[in-house]
Amino acid sequence: MTEFLSTYSEVWGMTPASIISSIFGAFIATFAVLICWPKLVKDFGPIGGFLSAAFLIGSFWLLNHKLPGFGINPDQIKDAAENVQQYGLINQAFYATSPWVDMGSAIFCGFWVHGLVGAKRGTRGALVKESLPRIFWALLGGILGGVLTGLIGFSGAKLFN
Repeated sequence: MTEFLSTYSEVWGMTPASIISSIFGAFIATFAVLICWPKLVKDFGPIGGFLSAAFLIGSFWLLNHKLPGFGINPDQIKDAAENVQQYGLINQAFYATSPWVDMGSAIFCGFWVHGLVGAKRGTRGALVKESLPRIFWALLGGILGGVLTGLIGFSGAKLFN
């Protein structure tokens, strides 16, 4: 099992252990925001929204990206570019060289699916149709933001050789 978990995948740019921990990190952040944010806003109003943004997103960002030892990488596995993989729950990007908004994407997908699953059966198709323009603009904004971040070199991304 350890050999399988430490096998580096060229297709995904990470190990199976990193894939599992990334999915778990994205799920737990989405779950906590979905459960806690509305309750804090209901109890504290706009201040609850600020508290949620600071404490929920900040705490899960630390857990998913910066706290050592929480990822389940078997050991310091090097990727194809000889970079050492990080130890947060969410693996940062393909070959750790490109910008990626992982928690924002995960929370968006979680809320979108939650809205569809929670809707009445006859209205799901209409909800998907209504949300497609928003998804398009969100993806376009994310792509443009990633390209801009890569062009200014802040993330170490190599868009052009």
